[in-house]
Amino acid sequence: MTNIAIIAITRAGLALAGRLAPALPAIVWAPARFAAELPAAMPYATVAEAVQTVWTSARAIVFIGSAGIAVRSLAPLLRAKTVDPAVICLDEQGQFAVPLVGGHRAGANELARRLAALTGGHAALTTSSDTQGLPALDLIGRDRGWRLAADSATTHVMACLVNGEPIGVWVDPALPAARDVLAAEFAAVPAVEWVSEPSALANDYFVAAIVVSHRRLADLWETLRPKALRYLPPVLAVGIGCRRETPAGELAEALAITLAEADLLPECVATIATAELKATELGIIALAAQLDVPLTIISTEQLRALDPESFSPSAASRFELPGVAEPCAVVAAHGPLLAPKRSFARCTVAVALRAPVANPCDAAPAAGQLALVSIGPGDLSQLTVAARQALAYAEVVTGYGRYIDLIRPLLRPDQEVIVTPAMGDEMGRARAAIELARAGRRVALVSSGDIGIYAMAAPVFETLHAEGWTGRDPVVEVIPGVSAFQALAARLGAPVNHDLCLISLSDLLTPWPLIERRLRAAAQADFVIALYNPRSQGRNWQLAAALAIVREHRPPQTPVACGRQVTRADEQIMLTTLAEVDPEQADMLMVVLIGNSQSFALAGHMVTPRGYTTRTAAPTPTTAAPSAPDYPIVLTKPSHMLAVVIGGGAVGERKVRSLLAAGFPVRLISPTVTTQLAEWAAVGKLIWEQRSYQAGDLTGARLVFAATDDRTVNARIAAAASAAGALCNVADDPSDGDFHVPAVHRSGGIAIAVSSNGAAPARAAAIRDAIAEWLAEA
Repeated sequence: MTNIAIIAITRAGLALAGRLAPALPAIVWAPARFAAELPAAMPYATVAEAVQTVWTSARAIVFIGSAGIAVRSLAPLLRAKTVDPAVICLDEQGQFAVPLVGGHRAGANELARRLAALTGGHAALTTSSDTQGLPALDLIGRDRGWRLAADSATTHVMACLVNGEPIGVWVDPALPAARDVLAAEFAAVPAVEWVSEPSALANDYFVAAIVVSHRRLADLWETLRPKALRYLPPVLAVGIGCRRETPAGELAEALAITLAEADLLPECVATIATAELKATELGIIALAAQLDVPLTIISTEQLRALDPESFSPSAASRFELPGVAEPCAVVAAHGPLLAPKRSFARCTVAVALRAPVANPCDAAPAAGQLALVSIGPGDLSQLTVAARQALAYAEVVTGYGRYIDLIRPLLRPDQEVIVTPAMGDEMGRARAAIELARAGRRVALVSSGDIGIYAMAAPVFETLHAEGWTGRDPVVEVIPGVSAFQALAARLGAPVNHDLCLISLSDLLTPWPLIERRLRAAAQADFVIALYNPRSQGRNWQLAAALAIVREHRPPQTPVACGRQVTRADEQIMLTTLAEVDPEQADMLMVVLIGNSQSFALAGHMVTPRGYTTRTAAPTPTTAAPSAPDYPIVLTKPSHMLAVVIGGGAVGERKVRSLLAAGFPVRLISPTVTTQLAEWAAVGKLIWEQRSYQAGDLTGARLVFAATDDRTVNARIAAAASAAGALCNVADDPSDGDFHVPAVHRSGGIAIAVSSNGAAPARAAAIRDAIAEWLAEA
């Protein structure tokens, strides 16, 4: 999802948008007739068209122009404050920033303040809570993951707050941290009164009520609901153990029963926790995803460090564990059990409270946690659910500054953010994150794309290896993501549907000779190749060298795509060919994707077939029909199978003669040819290209004959044929090729083929001639 979209209506508004966009950052939409004045702007034909385009893709929209135009354009699209984006109207001079929609919940008021700070203008806030300095009820606790109950009377309570009417507040005694939050918010609000028992809120004296609890309180809430607002803090850690392949639906039913029996709210579940030995259970993974909460894996070492006497007897004792459901809930919560283990047919469920308590259980404190979080190519819409959950769960988020900027809209004020200023010190960044986690904190170390591909996962595990890590201190989880080459591939269509190779051209950690060997191997093996780190100021020749290597094994028209900042606001994608690609256009933010010999361009897209559909089976010897010319092999539809012969000497002539007799179209490549070959070319029986062999000459070939007098060239031809999926016959070394041609004699309806399996073609020919002579004398 785009963070902010600015819709400019006039030329002056476009100029202001151009100044604001880099600072927010934002994507600018401009009238088509003015769009050229701001090259990065997206053109639109009508304001309504622009609004409809960005309404569901942006979290905030800034109109620069008339408020009337803005209101008329967005009115048909309004649904509810829970889903509508923030909308701010800004005049052309930037003097007044007026929030129109989503003042609190969507962040319009805060964005208006940011705009006013950038322009030197004024944020014209119209919400009563802001004008009176009162807390915004729908924002309280949001940075801590609090939710508002869907059936809350939020508007009523907010009106009572603004009007100064008595509001009763009750916070569950088990949640002292939540009480501290509300106490700070309402410190200067005289209309708020605290009660010690929730039943007191039903008194008619209180015109409105606020409740904070993880308990159902079903009867009381039914009474209070018309006048009350209810906060649901994420304070429950659910421990689950199960038999192999227990489905998510069965686990969800067991959880619902357990929570209901313990009078607990499912909306307050903060995490699902299970043991390391159950980490791959698809049912548990799916349940966490359904609840939109992180899955916490408790290591075997952590569980074995606990006292089994502190928990209910468990079948997990056969694994030398004190249990699964109860201890996992306790360790994940750092708090006491609220619902002891409830056993079902194929699973167990327990619930613990994630809140500070006076006498925590005897369980050993959990080690710190380090999540290595992949944030994808840049657009937050490409961030996985697991990555979002890991970021939300973290106390500390750290990483390279550019990556932190990409995810900053997802971070909360209570989270500590540690920005590393520059690239290059990956090992130092890894050590710092590990140290934070070892201090008992929940740390998220972020990296763009997939953190396991040319990114921070390796430095972290290298550091842990050097320090003798045992898997517990800290607990490490790797969250995969959409890598740069995947994002580029998606934009292009289907370029990586066959075997793929990723190669980094950076020789900072890998010697160039090794990179070159890998390039040659990948090119010869006909992999689709994705090149990372193609070019920098200090490394400006490697990409050209890599392309030269690939050109030796791929046709010139092989599609090549260059993608820079894919999915980000300044995305650039260029589709070209291996012959035309310009290395000078590349930089470190680009990925270069090179197709294999079968790849093709299609309407601005790039496609690699799933298989080598043009490759034929090996020729099958058959008995020739009496009218057939003197050639002992019949192939189905030979006229559809281009044969390329390279070499115009006597050997090449023999190959061509047989191919023409069998009905193959022939392309001959050689600087010089025999007289017979020249005559055939002159009358159009074959195509003769009067030059030496070069890379790309085998494009479209089904059969290839390497018949030059240079063994090195013949070997190159054989390798290129293999990469192109064509069958190849090598005259001077049949073992280099895929097939050989036997020595043949025909006479009186009899066909004789003598083969030495390519080992001694001259001897096979001598035997053939001797047999022919004997037949002639018989």
